[in-house]
Amino acid sequence: MGDKKGNGGFALLCCFVALGVAAVITFITYLLPLISTDIAVGGDVMNILDLVCKIVSLIGLAFGAFAFAGRHGGFFKVLTAIFVLVFVAAIVLVIVGIV
Repeated sequence: MGDKKGNGGFALLCCFVALGVAAVITFITYLLPLISTDIAVGGDVMNILDLVCKIVSLIGLAFGAFAFAGRHGGFFKVLTAIFVLVFVAAIVLVIVGIV
């Protein structure tokens, strides 16, 4: 408990929640229509679910990556920040409709 870097509990929780949300969205959008032909996911709903999946994936991955980088030095912190910025820029471009 006296570890100054912590045990990564919050980062691990974010990774777990992101994985769960992404799994549910993936099930709804890709696997559920295969199981039942009566269920169809509309285009707008599919776009929103895909965006939510990307955002929760970003959150989970970012917290996990920053927890890792915090234990491995400045180079990994900078690299992680660059990766997260690229991911955020791509999501913003999708939201705005450029990509």
